[in-house]
Formats: sequence, structure tokens, C-alpha cells
Amino acid sequence: MLPATYSTIELVNGTVSVRSVPFPHDALGADTVVIKPRYLGICRADTKEVVGSRDIPTDRGPLFGHELVGFVAFAGADTGFTEGERVTFNPNVTPNRTTGFAEYLFVRGTAPTLDRTVVRSPDILDDIWMPEPFACIVHAVRKLLELVEWPSFDGRRVGVIGAGCSGLMFAMYAKHLGASVVVFNRGEMRRDFAADRKLLAADEIAPLDQAAGHAGEFDVVIVVPTIATPALLAVAGGLAADGGVLQVYGGTRKGDRFPGTDADVDTIRRRELLEPVAHQGKLLHVSGAYGCGKEDYEEAFRLHAEHPDDFPLARLVSRRISLAEFPELVTAIAAETVDHPGKVVIDLAR
Repeated sequence: MLPATYSTIELVNGTVSVRSVPFPHDALGADTVVIKPRYLGICRADTKEVVGSRDIPTDRGPLFGHELVGFVAFAGADTGFTEGERVTFNPNVTPNRTTGFAEYLFVRGTAPTLDRTVVRSPDILDDIWMPEPFACIVHAVRKLLELVEWPSFDGRRVGVIGAGCSGLMFAMYAKHLGASVVVFNRGEMRRDFAADRKLLAADEIAPLDQAAGHAGEFDVVIVVPTIATPALLAVAGGLAADGGVLQVYGGTRKGDRFPGTDADVDTIRRRELLEPVAHQGKLLHVSGAYGCGKEDYEEAFRLHAEHPDDFPLARLVSRRISLAEFPELVTAIAAETVDHPGKVVIDLAR
């Protein structure tokens, strides 16, 4: 039975709060799917929207509240879904939805649009991990391989800048595809988390300030942090071998350029291009990846189910909180007064 009221998170001018609002029973149409999340993930894109430092695409809308796993609580007659189905959510399709940071998420669209937006999920609730961002990492790696026309990373050397949740997923996938991997991270906390959770071996993680000692070692360097600054891009260029590939996955903004060149890294990332640049006497190829599709979620589920040892994704969860705890924590993370390694999830049963 659907409730009379429900709790939702509101973000207004940088202020995050919990509100109890009427459940819109009269707005449940034939084109509506209502999802009751069980777990929600906090993404760095969410914190960027809190402080207003993220460019919001007009074709996708805000991301605030997009990582989740739950169940269909209501399915309109034309949606193709049924109540009780276990689902996750792809925010890269339609902006016609409410925030996922709530006890209920409302998504509206045509049946084909909903089929790409609301993605059926296997049972991962007992050992929870977030299908998004892993689907985005799957998409990014497959796009890179497509652009450079490689069948895999077999025998390749891959460097990853950033040991957050996404960086560690990149490392898992690159190793699965045959690469040797080193993940570089500035702060000790994330390096220790990766080692303590046995996500990386000792020789697979290094301080970012030691990057100069690995100059020219990598066939591929993936730049993962929330903001792909010119300084990080320059470090990535130094790590790459002559002829190497740099993939820009981390956040960019309109007008961003690769250091010392006219290469527009924001356009390269959002349009998933591959462009040559000259850097430190080397010819490099800068690529990008952006978003994901239903097929990437399905491949993510397959990889985890068939290769659980290669993808210990549940070990990435570092903390569980309640919805009531979320406003204070996300505000502190956005203000950079608090930080957590791995993935913080909101457990709506708490």
C-alpha cells in the first residue's frame, strides 16, 4: 500500500534538508513508475551539485540522487513494469524524474524510455554494491577499447589517478582484462582503505607525489577524480608512454583544455572522442567517456555474477547511514570538512 506522506531530500540554494511531503496519488499515470529504494549511494556529482560546481547537461538534468537499488512500488499500465520487480536506475536517459534521495522515486516517460531508464537488477541486496557507477566504468572501458581498436588490455600497463570508488572499479576491470595496474592517490586514507580491504596489492597503489618516478610507464592512464584539473592532466601526461592513451573520466567543465594545447577535454569527454596531443615531447591520444546505457548495466551484472573474485564490489562500501543523517553528512563532504573512502550508502531500513 502506498503511503499518505513520504520523506524526501530537498536541495535549495546549497541547503540540504529532509521534508515530509504528501504522496501524489492523483499523479500516478499510465506512464509512471514509482521506485521504493532500499539502498542509495552518495556520489561526488551529488556533492558538486550541493555547492553548485557541476555543469548540469540540459539533456539529462541534475544527478542529485541517482545511485540506488530498490523495488517497483507502482507501475503504470503503459510502462512495461510490474510491482515488486527489483530495479536500479540509469540517470543518463531522462530528466523527467524526482530525486532518488527519498523514500520514493517517481519516473515518467514512454515505455521505450522507461525500459532504458529503469533497469531490472539481480538480487544484490544482501551484499550491496551500487550498479551505478560500475555501469559507467564498464561503459568507459568498453568505449576506450573501441576507440583504440584493442580487443582487451592483455599485456598493457594501466595507470589510474584516483583511488576513490570509481578508480578502484577501473583497476578491477583493467586487471580482469589482462592489464597490470598501478593506482595513484594523493591522500593516505584511500590508499590504506584499498590495501586494508584487499582491493589492491601493495605494488598496485602509490602516492600521487611519486608519479614522477613512473614517468612514461603506462600504455593507458585514466584520470578519475571529481575534477580533472590541469595539474592532474599534466601528471597523467607524464605517466603515459609515447603513443599512450589518456582517458578523461573525471569531471570537466566547458572550456577546459589539455595543458599546453587547444584540445578541449570537456568536449572530448562528453562526446567520447579520441584526439592526438603533443605533451612533453610525446604524442598522446586523449579520450573521454560519459554516462552509460542499459547494456552497460547488464554487462556489469554479468561481470559481477560470473567473476566475483575479480569484482569484490561489496568491499567498496565503507559506511551505512540513515536518510535522516544524509543532509549533515553530504553537506560536510561538499564543504570538504569530512571525507570517507569507498562508497557511503544510505540504508532506508535504518
